[in-house]
Amino acid sequence: MRRGLVLNLIGNVTFFVCGYAIHFFVGGYASAAGYGVVGTIITVLDFEYLFTSNGARQSLARNLASRRYDVRDTIVKALVVQAAVIALFFIVDFAGAPLLAGALNDDDLTGYFRMAAFLLPANGLYIIMLGINEGLQHFGRSASLYTFYSLIKLGTIPLILVAFPHDPAMGVEVGYLSSMIVTIAVGGVMFLTLSRSSAGGTGGGGASGETRATRRIAWREVVRDTFSFSLFFIMASLILSADTLVVKALVTPASMTGYYTGAVNFGKTTYYLLQAFAVVILPVVSRLLAAGAASRAKAVGKARDLVLVAFAFVLPIAVTISATAEGLLSAFYRDDFAVAAPALSCLALSGFFMGMTVVFNMILNAEKDTHFSDVLSITSLIVVLPVFAAAARFGGITVVAASSMICTFVTMTISYLRLRARFADVMTARAWVVVAVNAAVWAALHIADQTVHIRYFALLALCYAVLYAAYLAVLFATRLIDRTFIHSLKDAG
Repeated sequence: MRRGLVLNLIGNVTFFVCGYAIHFFVGGYASAAGYGVVGTIITVLDFEYLFTSNGARQSLARNLASRRYDVRDTIVKALVVQAAVIALFFIVDFAGAPLLAGALNDDDLTGYFRMAAFLLPANGLYIIMLGINEGLQHFGRSASLYTFYSLIKLGTIPLILVAFPHDPAMGVEVGYLSSMIVTIAVGGVMFLTLSRSSAGGTGGGGASGETRATRRIAWREVVRDTFSFSLFFIMASLILSADTLVVKALVTPASMTGYYTGAVNFGKTTYYLLQAFAVVILPVVSRLLAAGAASRAKAVGKARDLVLVAFAFVLPIAVTISATAEGLLSAFYRDDFAVAAPALSCLALSGFFMGMTVVFNMILNAEKDTHFSDVLSITSLIVVLPVFAAAARFGGITVVAASSMICTFVTMTISYLRLRARFADVMTARAWVVVAVNAAVWAALHIADQTVHIRYFALLALCYAVLYAAYLAVLFATRLIDRTFIHSLKDAG
């Protein structure tokens, strides 16, 4: 588990660092209103990916990790279901582009939405490749593919300069699509290598020497699992992304969308990091639970270890961004972006809360019981949009961000209580102490941000690194985290 977590964290760090590089360029290259268009398109892309991403990926990873079903049969059926979903939403998105543009009060967005539809099939195949590797617990292959896509996506910057100097939004879409096609080609080579290794008895269905399952998975189960995971991650994305669309549609002037987009980019940082935890914990816990009652205690231990790591190493990042929002936005963008500082203070914590909601629900779903997550998703989908719309109309971007933080905190708390009642209490005493330490860190950093102003982002980033190192030193000095604990995070192989 330790190796898989580290590799996926590296992949996720690469993903959002490269994403920040693109936003840093586009944010300075385009006007605030123009950057708002880019932010809207990227938000739509993120939302559209949910229909071809996490449902198939997590379903495939869990079913392969459980080792109950024939590997090839499981993969083929997942591909067929994925293709059906892609075909449906491609038609809906392409034909419905004028309606989407009209809903956002900008008919010029029609072409961008139609272009976004073409990213669905490319993303769908890429995601299947990730799910296969994660289900077979080849986390290194999955992380390598993810990291490669993040790096090659940087080619979007020169593409905009050369081919789309007057239309950066279209340049972003074309750049992302081109990067996805190249990544699929590389992933295909990796998959062929994996298939040959499986045929030779060195991989595929599990560790060497294990008997492979021959039972075929039911079509109904594949469809149900894909839909359930899709619904859950649509809920997560809705809370984290729909606010940008609501701001675009309801908040004036148009420049506020650009400022809010700048805040959202940093607000999602810890959510992306926590995806690495969700990617690893689902197949690891699923495999241990499938091994029988004797392995349940080990599964609980792995879950507790992972949650402690999340709070100890990821929460301080959210706390730092939240407490120093004004200085961060001014240094990274321009001074006028500081108007979104209160919003970023809320969004940084909102991203962490939603990330932990995902982690808690992946642990619950490892037992193939998705009923709770389904109910949580449907309820959230019904509640969130009206809340965001009311917040935007009557309160502006700060109230929208605060609404997002409240919604994610509620979903995280409910998920934790359900997990404690059904599976185990994954919050140890050390985890609660870490939460208290981070609350004190937030107060100290917020005071510092109001008194010390750092205008250069490179210097601010260096200060962040020093503060994070000091924080880790305190954790190790107080033995909240020690080397014994770190070494205990072994691969659950």
